[in-house]
Amino acid sequence: MNVIPYSTEHRFEWNSFIDASTNGTFLFHRDFMEYHSDRFLDASLLVYDNNELVCCVPANKVDNIFYSHQGLTYGGFVVLEETLNLNEIVEVVLDYLSSLNYAKIVFNMQLSFYNAFASSTRSLLEKSGFAVSRELCNMQSRLDEPIKISNKKTAGYRNGKFDDLVLRVEQNYEGFWNEVLIPQLKSRHHAKPVHTLAEIKLLASRFPKNIKQYNVYRNEELLAGATFFLHNNIAKSQYAATAPEGMSVGAMDFLYIEAMQDLTDAGYAILDYGPVNERDGSINRGVQRFKEELGCSKEIAVQLTKVLSS
Repeated sequence: MNVIPYSTEHRFEWNSFIDASTNGTFLFHRDFMEYHSDRFLDASLLVYDNNELVCCVPANKVDNIFYSHQGLTYGGFVVLEETLNLNEIVEVVLDYLSSLNYAKIVFNMQLSFYNAFASSTRSLLEKSGFAVSRELCNMQSRLDEPIKISNKKTAGYRNGKFDDLVLRVEQNYEGFWNEVLIPQLKSRHHAKPVHTLAEIKLLASRFPKNIKQYNVYRNEELLAGATFFLHNNIAKSQYAATAPEGMSVGAMDFLYIEAMQDLTDAGYAILDYGPVNERDGSINRGVQRFKEELGCSKEIAVQLTKVLSS
């Protein structure tokens, strides 16, 4: 096997491999990865076995640190289902990175429902000297199984608060970003969305089947919204926010309950709500409880790091 760095001449081959792979998602497509190419210096790798591409590693680098990947939710080794030589792939990639004199290698690992090889990959990396450097409490629900939603979340159907609410799947990213998401992140968390409005509109135009906007209205007033990233049978809630007017009527409860049914009808098996951690790594118990009341369970997402030199 041999490893080479990604370059633009490999673009078609890379994208074709991602589409055919077991654990590749549209986040690894070059049209997605490169929307923020001005912020991340690409360090992606391709692994060949007798001139046949057998693995892609989406990555970036900062100084002499290799990351897979800082600009994406997760990274790691993207392989074909029939790949039987994962051990050799991991070994040759690590040998290659060591030869480049990186001081540190960091992998943001995929969760198991994205990657059937997640457990075996982690085991191989830990045997090679990697250790857990970060843990995130990720919440998800199985849409292909009965979901136990608390009576608290469904109360709006009984007390009339949901009567005038309407859920729409639409392209109104501008309304959600400017009227709900940005103001709420600023006032409640002193933060802003990772994606600008221009970026999310660009990505949605490039991946119309993979990015959907769910908005809740009352008499044409936008009360809440959620942006979903969709891949195969997994729906990920990438952004979610409620305007002050929507909080009093449980607009977000309504949104998720209705969206779960819509996604289930469309054939999705898992709803990934993302992590409930604050920036310092602590768990936001209020957010965790909100998601548990929607029938979520947790799975720990890990970051693995190996220090090669100081």
